[in-house]
Amino acid sequence: MKTLVPKTRDAVLAIAAWQIGVTESPAGSNRQKYGLTAGQNGVPWCLWFVWWVFREAGFSLYKTGSCTTLANRYKAAGQWVASGFKPGDILMFDFSGKKSKTEHTGILESIDKDGNLITIEGNTGTGNDANGGTVMRRTRSPKYVTGACRPGYNM
Repeated sequence: MKTLVPKTRDAVLAIAAWQIGVTESPAGSNRQKYGLTAGQNGVPWCLWFVWWVFREAGFSLYKTGSCTTLANRYKAAGQWVASGFKPGDILMFDFSGKKSKTEHTGILESIDKDGNLITIEGNTGTGNDANGGTVMRRTRSPKYVTGACRPGYNM
């Protein structure tokens, strides 16, 4: 019998942190459990990681591997924010700094004293921010954030 998990920000952050260190196998293949669960294994998986984490926390996040599609759904629902980010937000990144696209995503864990965003991301790495093959905790400058999806959390 599956234990019910409350739909909370704390549950999302705990589940995301529990996945730190998970890698795709074999390296460079984009094959991992998040895409496999979604039926989309072998494709870029940053959003499949986020989808899986929210699913494990009891949420029904829209099932898509497209950052742009998810961002557009949250914009239409009035749950898109361009500043004032909070832990648990689903951040969308544009590493060119132009904030014109959504090429990668991660979950905001905290904000440090200098205003940097501490995230937990899937399919990232020190050699490739947006397709690095590992679940990692990253420190990101807000200048790379296009905006964020803000789920409706029970506090």
